[in-house]
Parts: sequence; C-alpha cells; structure tokens
Amino acid sequence: MIKSINLKNCTPYNCAEITDCKSINFIFGSNGSGKSTVSSFLAGASDVRYSESSIDWYSENHETICVYNKNFRKENFKQTIPGVFTLGNGTIEDIENLEKLKADHGDLLKEIAGLSGSLDKKEEEIANRNQKFAEDVWRGILKKYEADFQKAFDGFRGNKEKFRFELERRFTEKAGNVCVFDDLKKRAKALYSGKMSKCPSIALEIDDFCKRIIEIKNDPIWSVSIIGNDDVDIAALIKKFDNSSWVNQGLKYLDENSSVCPFCQQETITNDFRKKIEEFFNEEYSNNVAKINNLKQEYIELCNKIKAVIGDSVPYGEPTTSEVSGLDFEDFQNKLLLLQSAIEKDSSEISKKINNPETKIEIVGIGDEIDRLKAIICEANERIDKHNLLVDNQKAEEEQLTNDIWASCIHWNESIIKRFLEDSCDLKKGFEGIKKARDEKRKKALELENLIVEKGKSITSVQPTVDEINRSLKAYGFDSFSIQKAGTEDNYYCIKRKDGSPAEGTLSEGEETFLTFLYFMQMTKGSSDPEHVSDEKIIVLDDPISSLDSNILYVVGALVKNLTKDIKKGIGNVKQLFVLTHNVFFHKEASFIDGRSKECDDVNYWIIRKDEGISTIKSYGRKNPISTSYQLLWAELKEGGSLITIQNTMRRIIENYFGIIGGRLDEKLIDGFETIEEKTIARSLLYWINDGSHSIPDDLYIDSFTDAVPKYKSVFKELFVRSNHLAHYNMMMGIDD
Repeated sequence: MIKSINLKNCTPYNCAEITDCKSINFIFGSNGSGKSTVSSFLAGASDVRYSESSIDWYSENHETICVYNKNFRKENFKQTIPGVFTLGNGTIEDIENLEKLKADHGDLLKEIAGLSGSLDKKEEEIANRNQKFAEDVWRGILKKYEADFQKAFDGFRGNKEKFRFELERRFTEKAGNVCVFDDLKKRAKALYSGKMSKCPSIALEIDDFCKRIIEIKNDPIWSVSIIGNDDVDIAALIKKFDNSSWVNQGLKYLDENSSVCPFCQQETITNDFRKKIEEFFNEEYSNNVAKINNLKQEYIELCNKIKAVIGDSVPYGEPTTSEVSGLDFEDFQNKLLLLQSAIEKDSSEISKKINNPETKIEIVGIGDEIDRLKAIICEANERIDKHNLLVDNQKAEEEQLTNDIWASCIHWNESIIKRFLEDSCDLKKGFEGIKKARDEKRKKALELENLIVEKGKSITSVQPTVDEINRSLKAYGFDSFSIQKAGTEDNYYCIKRKDGSPAEGTLSEGEETFLTFLYFMQMTKGSSDPEHVSDEKIIVLDDPISSLDSNILYVVGALVKNLTKDIKKGIGNVKQLFVLTHNVFFHKEASFIDGRSKECDDVNYWIIRKDEGISTIKSYGRKNPISTSYQLLWAELKEGGSLITIQNTMRRIIENYFGIIGGRLDEKLIDGFETIEEKTIARSLLYWINDGSHSIPDDLYIDSFTDAVPKYKSVFKELFVRSNHLAHYNMMMGIDD
C-alpha cells in the first residue's frame, strides 16, 4: 500500500505531503484546489512537473493503481469500450481453487513482508554495530596514533567509515610487519619528513694500530727477569739480594777515574771490580732494557694514535649523522675513559719493568676497551646503513612503513577487531539466512502469481461485466440504454438503445458519467487484460459524482461505501482507496462509518486548501473535519454548485434551522419580496418545506432565469434578514458583522 504521497514543485503545490495513509483515505477540497493534480500524479502522468514528486510504499510489493478522474471518463467513454475481465462461468470448484491460490499468495506476501521487516532490523543492527566499531577504532587507533603516523593514514582521516573499511581490508590481507613503536616512530620521522639525504658512515681505521698493540702486549720480554752475566763471580751476590736494577742505576754515579763507591762512599772500587761490574751488565742486558723502553714508547704512541683516530671519526659536531645513528655520546665517552684508564695502567706496568728489569709483569692491553668502542660504532654504522638504504629506496620504504604501521596498529588492537569481525560474521549469517528465506518465498510467490494468471484465464470472461453493469443501470433507473457485447470484436462491448440503435452522442452528461463510473467499478473487480484479473489494486476516485443529480449522488456514495466495507473486511483485490471530492454531501455519504463510531483506525482525512495560488494539504487523522450534516449544508452553499443542488441545499438548511427554532414561513414573508422572480424563488423554497418533498418540482420555470443561482442566494439570505436571523446567516457563511 501507499505510505505517503510527496508533491514537490508541481503547480499548485510547492511542497505538500499526504502522510500516514490508511486503507481508506478521504481528501476534501474545493474545485481548483489541486485534487486533480494528486489523481493525475497517482495515475502515472508523464508530465515533467511531477519529476520531483514521489510515492513512498509500506512494502516492496506495489499494487496496481487505478484512477477514476476526468481523463478516465474521456478515454473510456467511446462507442466500443475494452472488455473488463472478471471471474465468470467457471465451475465452483475452479473458482474455489483460484481463491485458495490467491489466499496462499496473500499469506506468502505477509510472510515476505515479515521477513523484509526482520531483514530491515538486521540491517539496522549491522549498521549500528558498524557505526560503534567505526567510532571505537577512530578514537582508539587513528586519533591515538595520528600525530606520529599521520601520512600513513592519509585518505582515511576525514571519514570514519572509510577508515573502518581500510582497517578490515588490511586485517584480512595482513600486509606489513609488526614492529616496535619507537622504531616505527623513527622511521616515520625520517621517511615522512620529506626529501632525505644520505649520511656518511663512521670510519674507524685503527686495526693496524690495534694489531701492533696486541703484538707488544704478547711480547715475551714482559715475563722475563732481566739480569746480568751469571759467569761473573759477583753475579751470585747481586742475584742473592735481587737488586741488579739498583746496582745498574748506581753505575751512573760511578766516576770513571774514581775508586769511591757511589753507595758506601768508600774507596772500594778497584779496576778489577769495575771490570766485573761491567761484565755483569753486558750487552744482552743493555739490549733488553733498551727494548723495554722502546716498546713502551711505541705503545704510548699507538694508543695516542688510536685516540686521535676515534676523536676525528666520531661525529661530535655533526647532528645529522648522530641523529640518524642514534649514537649515545655519554656512553661512548665513558668507554673512552675506560680506554684511557687501561692505557695508563699498562704504561705504569711497563714503567715498573723499566725500573726493575728483573721484575716480571703482565700487560692487560686495551683490546676489550677497543672492542666495546668498535661495537658502539658498528651499531651506529648499521643504523646509518639502514638510513642510507631508506634514502635509496624511499618510495618503496615509505610503502613498507605504511604497511608496517597499519599491521602494528592492528596487532596492538587485535582483540577488539577480532571481536567485531566475529560479531559481524554472525550478524551477516543471520542476515543472509533471512534474505535466503525471503528470496525463496518470493520465488514461490511469483510461481503462484503465474499460476493464478493461468487459472484465471480459464475461468474469466467479459459477460459478467456486461451483466453487472446492466443490472446496475436498471436498478438505478437508467433503462433507456444497455451494454451489449460488440459483435465485431471479441471481449469488447458497446452501448445501445432499446431499439438497438447506437447510443453514441445521445447520452446526457450525467448518464455518461454514471456509466463510466460503473465501468470503472467493474475494473476494480477485474482487468481489461486477462493476465491481470487477480492483481491487487489501489483505487483513486477523483470527484466521481461530477454532473450527477442528487439521487445518483447517493447511489455512487453507496457504491463507494460498499467498497470501503469490502476493504475493511479484506474482501476482493482492492487493498487501498483514495477518495477526492469537493462535494460535501458525497463526502458525508461516502465517509459515513456506522452511526455510532466517530472514528475508525482504517480511515484518515485530509483537506486541501488554496491560498494565493498555492495549495496546502492538512491532515486531520482519524477525525472527520466535516463533522455534521448541517455544517456540510452550509459548506456546500459556500462552495456553490448547480441550480438543483443549490435549491436542495437551501431547502434543507431552512428545514433544519427554522424547524429547530420553531419559526414559520408564510405568504406574508413572501409578500415582503419585491420582484416576481424573488417571490417565485421564495415560494419554491416554501413549497418544498410545506410539502415535505425532496423532489424537484418540474412545473417551476425558474431555469429560464440566466441569473437563477444568484437570485436564489439573495432570496435565501433575505429570508434570514426578514426573520431577524441575519447574525446566524453571517456566522455560518463566515461573514464578519
């Protein structure tokens, strides 16, 4: 069924809506207010002015919309009218089977509607779950890491849904490696900062120096006790006291021409003793002592060279290199201090050996300290090499970094992502299950529709339509013509007089209108196409009582009322009804419920009003805005109408009002009118009242007056003036005193 009708930018509407439509809908509006615009739109008019208007449906199953309006009357009242197929001469069993199929089809449609509703709820649940997850990862991932990894999230920082989709895609594809946050941050700082430049490695060319230091350290002289010649007889004495270095140093103070001992200052130094001393400290001894001194000197020089190379190589003054390498200068300085300490320690040991050649020493060396320094520099160079590799492959490295950032962010939030995907999988399974069930039922419904069409073809005919229209015409007093099957074409019928002559061009406007309305009502039961006999329909009636006299007006009202009863009970193929009218009497008759209830859940009401060329539509819900018959009479009087309708309207107002107040109208009142025309009109009104007749007096020749309607209105008002009830007249007509 139709849920709402939206009219936008189509004259006379700017923007109007008929919302919350029910099974039965009454729309009241004066002539020219815009009712035909509504019916033409619902009829599917291709006019460009409806391009912005739309229809909202309660479900995806759209019934066929059938519209009765001026266009229908114009298009369908011809000498030969297309046949309307309705259920005809089939067997009772065939008809019952067809009705069973239609009932089953209806049940299927209800099940489909229920499944569609469940599907909508499941879709909403999925959408809500997706939205919550999008919010969570937006705050927990993008906003958390955006400052450090902004470029990695480019293209997704402005849309939560796009970010969510990308996160799900990367979670599935698993591109990139999980890395430490600080490492990613350093890489991002280098790669995302713009054009990068290479940094030189830290060169430390000290291997030759270190090699020589190792050789000096491992020289066997350090573990040898250097003493004089054992063959000299004083050697035993010197060794006994283990003071050869002391004796050797004393020789420096021995005067070549003196016999005084430099130790005891006695004249004990003879030429023989001098000779023995010199023989003890022979050339080998001297060479060994000289070697020790030379090794010490070389050791110190090598260590100084190593320190100089280290000092020149390490980039104390190059922040770019140090930033890339991440060299810890404080730690490096500490290692240098340890190196200096080791050098000093070895120098001290060598000095001991020099001072006491007979002493055995061990040189620790600076190898460990050098290794520690080289390790620090090696690590720095590795980082520099990685940086330079990034420079050489910046584009590829940026892409890898972006993948690594996403992979790491996903890893750090893996639990929440997994939980969402598991929930989503369950929801999608439920959604697909419902969708599959609905699609299967749709398939069955389509099969039933085709079967209903085929079954309907075998038990449908035009004749029931012909018979029904003829019975209606006869019942309502139209017995001068009838519908007969056309002899030239199958499934067509025509209009003929009693004598068999064609009735084309001889029917009154009222007869034409009533006939086309009966034809339309038959169409609501069937179709001019046998394949669509059983289609469910939405009926739109736009002023179906135009040009009808008051008697037929009530007949049409009764037909519409019967249709509304069938819709409420679920009988027949009509599922929804829209009635648009400007006639208050017809509105009253067609919308009458049951005399006890004032409102019905299946019925809604609207009024169309036009102001300065623009029409608006106001909803009154279940409350009928035209509430009493007396108000309807005055409303009809204000609207105008034909001569007959105006007379009847004024008569009923006079009966109601003056009957209630107990007033009398007689010849004295008539004598108060001046002209013959006014008295004639007043008398015709009084005749109706006095006689109690609801018919139209044929013997009144008032239709010869070209200004009859204004005369009636003038005399009608004068009746209230002459009876001192002008205030009531003004109130009911909406006239300010």
